[in-house]
Amino acid sequence: MVNPAYRLMIGMIVLLSGVGVRSAQAQYAPAMAQPAAQESLYQATAYHGGHKGNLVYEPAPDYYASPDQYASEYYAPDYYGGADNSGSIMQVLPEDRGWGYDHPWDGFFKNLAENSWLRVEYMLVKSPPGNQLVGGDLPSGNDPRQPFAAPDTDGLLTLSSKEADLSSIGRKGTNGIRGTFGIDFERGTLEAIFFGTQSDVSSVSYGQAELMGANFGQTDMISILTSVDGETAFSGRNFNQKFAVNYRSQAWGAESNYVVNTDRLFFKTVYGVGGFQMRPLFGFRYLKIAEDMDIRGSFENLDATPEIPFFETTIQSATNNKLYVPQAGIRMEFIHPWFTISAEPKVGFGVNHYKGSVMTDQFLDSTDPTHFTAISKTSFSPTFEFGVNARFHLNEWFTFNVGYNFLWANQIARPGTIVYYNTSTVSPVSLQAQNSLDSYKLHGLVLGGEIRWP
Repeated sequence: MVNPAYRLMIGMIVLLSGVGVRSAQAQYAPAMAQPAAQESLYQATAYHGGHKGNLVYEPAPDYYASPDQYASEYYAPDYYGGADNSGSIMQVLPEDRGWGYDHPWDGFFKNLAENSWLRVEYMLVKSPPGNQLVGGDLPSGNDPRQPFAAPDTDGLLTLSSKEADLSSIGRKGTNGIRGTFGIDFERGTLEAIFFGTQSDVSSVSYGQAELMGANFGQTDMISILTSVDGETAFSGRNFNQKFAVNYRSQAWGAESNYVVNTDRLFFKTVYGVGGFQMRPLFGFRYLKIAEDMDIRGSFENLDATPEIPFFETTIQSATNNKLYVPQAGIRMEFIHPWFTISAEPKVGFGVNHYKGSVMTDQFLDSTDPTHFTAISKTSFSPTFEFGVNARFHLNEWFTFNVGYNFLWANQIARPGTIVYYNTSTVSPVSLQAQNSLDSYKLHGLVLGGEIRWP
């Protein structure tokens, strides 16, 4: 009889051998896919350089760059029913270009740059003081610019004299520059303007050739007539050796204006066709006007008793005006694809804070000491400016400009008018600074170009 333990061991060996043979000979059912090779589980994505893919744009702010999104081609094996797309998304982000890019502020500044323009112009302008007298009036009421009989040292009317004026001052003009920066908005244009001029220095003088008498020159003397205690009199100072007036003038200013876009209200303008438009503007102006006048003349009379040796008289006057002016105007333009013609009047009403000073040395005679007087006041000051321009559009980003500009300001202190030509019997001061104001004109040619950001 066989031992039961041996029977049990032989049965286990036979059973295990059968299972091993069945495992080695098993085949997958047709419905089941064979496991793919290990390297075939991860396929390369379809994205590569230059490939656009299917663009999916998500809602984002206007100035954000929308990222491109691509469906992934990764397929995971499904042992329970075939391959299925995982549904994952691969997102390609734009290159990080630093702070301020791909941000709403980036779009804001980009729009500002695209709608900005800059105009730079050369100016050739004049600001003459006008036909102002260097001195007071004659008791006779005649024009002192014309020769008149003047007393000699003995009081006899044996000499001829006349007064100088400033009519020849400032005729040549001076150089200047004007810059305008503008930003166009949907409802209007914001402009900032700056201009400045060089010092305009000019003079009028008389030498020995002009002071040789009516028969050989013009007159025997040049005189500065003065009143006495406010009353017109035949008094003042004579010069028979030489006489000269040096005048200097300079101006600069800044302003900011907002030009309202009224195409929808008045005359609609289509740039591609051309047309006429009127646009109101309003803004603020700062204007500074600085001028000074230097008068030097000499006298000598060795035939007089007692003799009058050579001595030189000096008169210096200077003014400084600072205007703060709100202003309004209208810009009228005829716009054509090739050119634009415009006219722009502006009126302002503001205040002028001005200062003036007068210095004299040896005015009455060689013993008259130096005297200095000054004023400082504030007054109402209106302004008016008118400019006409022709602009030629050479291309989309550059325009050539030529025009004429006229600026007028009233209640301005000027060195020729603040001198009070008066002598006093109670005060040792010969000439003094007075609160006397005049008008100021600055006008001339402008020439330049305008650049718009492409």
